[in-house]
Amino acid sequence: MYRPQPTRIGHLVLKVRDVQRSAAFYRDVVGLEVSDWIDDRMVFMRAGEDHHDLALLQLPPDAIDPPPGNYTGVEHFSYRVESVDEILQITEMLQLRGIEIDRGPGRHGPGENTFIVFRDPDGNNVEFYSDMEQIPRASARQPQVWDGGELETFDRWRLERFVVEPPERIKQILKRQSGEVS
Repeated sequence: MYRPQPTRIGHLVLKVRDVQRSAAFYRDVVGLEVSDWIDDRMVFMRAGEDHHDLALLQLPPDAIDPPPGNYTGVEHFSYRVESVDEILQITEMLQLRGIEIDRGPGRHGPGENTFIVFRDPDGNNVEFYSDMEQIPRASARQPQVWDGGELETFDRWRLERFVVEPPERIKQILKRQSGEVS
């Protein structure tokens, strides 16, 4: 059976309580650069030329506070593969093995990368991605703010290649775009 060929660990997405405070910490203390935002709730940051090696996702205000030291806040971690063709091969392999796919395949707006997200045996989200936007260190590119209410922010392919139901937040975007009231 087909076996993926990841080339390296890619990026990490952390869930945070205060995205502005966390973004300032990773910028000022760790030394990362901001690539883009989705509204005021998700920031993409980089150490090198990949669009992002770290993304910070704002937890909702009603999130339950865990005991100190017992919460990692990982939404997903990722591995890079060479091409969208490999993303599609991985998708087929996951389906054949009966592995739970969380979302994808698709192509994100911020970062322009293709993706497939699935669950490991412990329920952790793992992502394979390809074709990440590159931002040269000397680039004058300014961060942009993507609209979280637009489907293309989540998937530029508009769910055409998804093999599972989209997440509830994306279903709500589809309802708004079609004129349905939720």
